Amino acid sequence: MLTDAASKAVLVSAPEGLFVFDREGRIVFVNSQIDELFGYAPDELLGQSLEVLLPVLFWEMRELRSAASIPTPGLSIERYGLEHMGYRKDRAEILLQVSVGHVGAHDRPLECCIVRQIAAPEQQSQALNESSDQFRQMVENSHDILTIRDADGRVRYVSPAIHSVLGYKQEEIIGSTGFELLHPEDRSAVESAQSKFWNNPGARGSIQYRAKHANGTWVSLEVVAYNLLDHPAVRGVVINGRDISQRKQEEAGKDQMIAELQQTLANVKTLTGVLPICASCKKIQEAGNWQQIEAYVRDRSQVEFSHTMCPECTELWYPEYSQS
Repeated sequence: MLTDAASKAVLVSAPEGLFVFDREGRIVFVNSQIDELFGYAPDELLGQSLEVLLPVLFWEMRELRSAASIPTPGLSIERYGLEHMGYRKDRAEILLQVSVGHVGAHDRPLECCIVRQIAAPEQQSQALNESSDQFRQMVENSHDILTIRDADGRVRYVSPAIHSVLGYKQEEIIGSTGFELLHPEDRSAVESAQSKFWNNPGARGSIQYRAKHANGTWVSLEVVAYNLLDHPAVRGVVINGRDISQRKQEEAGKDQMIAELQQTLANVKTLTGVLPICASCKKIQEAGNWQQIEAYVRDRSQVEFSHTMCPECTELWYPEYSQS
C-alpha cells in the first residue's frame, strides 16, 4: 500500500501529463508535465475549471451526469484514448489523446486525466471534426437548453431543447435578448445579475427565474452560465438552462406543510402547574371559580370529550350490566 506521499511522488514523476479534478470539474492536482504542455506556471491551474483546458470533455461530462437518473461518483463510463482539442494558456489549440478514470479518494469522488499530445496536423484536423460532431450531437439531443449569447447579450445559438422546454422554435429566440420572456417579478434581478456577469470574463454563476412558455404558462428555470467572451473558440457566454418546475412545486408543497404544522403547534396550549381539583365531583378551581374538568381542558387545548364508563365504575353502579 502506497502512502499519500509516495502516491503523490508517482503522480508528479509520471512521464505523461496528468491532473486530477473533482465532481464539479475543479482541478485539484497537476504535475509539471501538464504545466509545461498547457503553458501555465506551477500551481496556476489549481482551482480552475477543467473547461479552460478541455471544454468539450467538460461539457460532455456535465451532460452525462445530467442524464443520469441517480447521481453516482465519477463518470458513468470509463474513457480511454479519446482525442480532444485542448487549449493552452495563450489559447493555442493542441490535439490530445485523453484518458479519464476514477481515483479512490475517501472524502470525495475524483477523476484522474492523463493526456498525450498528438502532433500530426492531419490527425488534428480529423480529431477536431470528430470532436465537434460529437459535441454537436450531444448538445442537440440534450434535455437542457444550451444557449450562447454575444457580448451584447443577444442569443447567437440556442439548442433544440428550447422547443420541448419553453415551446419556441430556435429561430424565434436567436437574435433576441429574451428579456421579454422573464417573469415581471424576476426581470430586474436577472438583468442586474447579467450586467455584472458580462463584465467578468472567466466567471461562472447560476441563477433561478421564471420564463414564459409559448402557451402562456410560467416555467421555473435554473441556469448555469460561463463567461467565455475572451475564449477564442467561443467568444460568448455559454448558458445551460434546466426546467425545475416540478422541483419548485414539491418545495412549495413542503413549505406549505411546514407552515401548517407550525400554525397547529402555535395553537396548541400546554397545561402546566398545579390544578386544585375536587376529590368528589372532579371540578377544577381557578381564580376562586369552579368548573367542570371537560370545560377547563377544552378551553386550553384542541380536545373534545366523549363520555363513557370504565369497567370498575360499571360494576359499582350497574352490576347487572357488568355481570351480563
